[in-house]
Amino acid sequence: MDKELKLIIQPYDNWFNDVDEETNLQAKAALLEFYRVLRKKKPDTRYEMGDIYHFRYLLFFVNIKKAFEEEKYLRVCNEFHSLMYYTPLFQKRVYNNAINILETYLEIKGG
Repeated sequence: MDKELKLIIQPYDNWFNDVDEETNLQAKAALLEFYRVLRKKKPDTRYEMGDIYHFRYLLFFVNIKKAFEEEKYLRVCNEFHSLMYYTPLFQKRVYNNAINILETYLEIKGG
């Protein structure tokens, strides 16, 4: 797990998202910083064959999308933290999906 990325979202890693609106917006700002740092890093060029859970990362993106749509940014941080723990974030398929979902829901133009 990338330590720099983990440090950005770890303070907001709360699946319940049972916080005030200000903290929720701070989590959104952390996700913007997470995106900026992630964007500077490059995906792995070597493909890593997965195990039986090869497509497990897609379940995390379903949960991330749902949390974004509910504007539960701490839950998004929690799901990204889990994604990084359980899957290789820098595999191109995972990395590209992470970039795309962050750009879409944080309304980032032009990557």
